Amino acid sequence: MMRRPRLHWFWRAAIAVLAGVVYGAFARYHFQMCKMIHDALAGLPIDLRTTMAHVFGEKLWPCVISVASYGLLTRYAGSLPRDRETRCRECGYILRGITEPRCPECGERV
Repeated sequence: MMRRPRLHWFWRAAIAVLAGVVYGAFARYHFQMCKMIHDALAGLPIDLRTTMAHVFGEKLWPCVISVASYGLLTRYAGSLPRDRETRCRECGYILRGITEPRCPECGERV
């Protein structure tokens, strides 16, 4: 069975923000091109619907894309659930019931 990769929360957030920025750059370019075509064909000022689409496309959707990306990354590459056992820092051995302050597996001082 193949293990899923794990990412620290910082890297999940960085990838999510990068996805939002890339989408925002694409959306800005796309809406500028649509505006130029609209102005060239119609010769009229932009109406309210086009302005609202521009604002939502450039401002709202990159945030939605970032949040959705972070959620997906957390679900599929988040950290492992923690158990309530005290473990050795070196080898991960469960230290329940030890009698001396050393790991019985690797000898690391606890």
